[in-house]
Amino acid sequence: MDTLKLSIEELIFCFYSEGLFEQGMSLKQAYFPDMTEEQLEFMFEISCRSLLAKDVLEYKAHQYKLKEPCKPFIQALNDADYTIKASKFSDEAEESVSYHVASQGLFAHQLIHEQQVHHISSLSSKEDILEQTVQFLNIKEEQEAKGTVLTLQNDQFEQLLKGASEERLLADEFLVKYADHPHAKAFIQDLVFRQGKMDSVMLVEYGLDNTPDVRDLMFVIPGAEHTWFVTGSARNEFSVMVAEKEKIRNIILRDSRLLR
Repeated sequence: MDTLKLSIEELIFCFYSEGLFEQGMSLKQAYFPDMTEEQLEFMFEISCRSLLAKDVLEYKAHQYKLKEPCKPFIQALNDADYTIKASKFSDEAEESVSYHVASQGLFAHQLIHEQQVHHISSLSSKEDILEQTVQFLNIKEEQEAKGTVLTLQNDQFEQLLKGASEERLLADEFLVKYADHPHAKAFIQDLVFRQGKMDSVMLVEYGLDNTPDVRDLMFVIPGAEHTWFVTGSARNEFSVMVAEKEKIRNIILRDSRLLR
């Protein structure tokens, strides 16, 4: 099996079926906070029938359980070693896809149909994660790396974002300041065009109690001619560079820590 598509109700059933009651209850509270026990039981009955129709369940030891090939898809959502999450803005909405790296395998997890359906697919290698992330974020890579084209202190970067999204005069001040720096100027113009909205690639690791911890974060800004990467540091500054696929590879392989 390469792909599993589940409605929210079906995913809740699968969590309960695998004994992942906390995850199932959390999802239920998020989507159906007022659902009674009687309504939950009725939802389970409907979900069970729909999963049987998908040939996902089997009757075993007086219970309907996930078939063995389907179990890793559910277990990886709860028991990943780490997750790469790519997010982007499109048509006034935000889309994201999570790549779970787990002992059960590698899986891409995305919400589709107005976040009503979970699309989970297995991947062959971390290179698949890299290529899918580059495609998802529409990253254009330069033939030659150009290094850092602009470095801003934390407060300066916040002012630039404010200028791009709210007060255009602030952005104009940056354009004047960097008028003689073509790449820096191009980045500012692209950020203004996107009204300060930045896509991102995030590395999430998990503690012993499965608490998520953001370890790396890189912002991605698709531009007219270049794709820009923005990274932060413990020195309270942000660096802007022209996109290099190797930067994303480092996050996926956990070879670097952009936030220390």
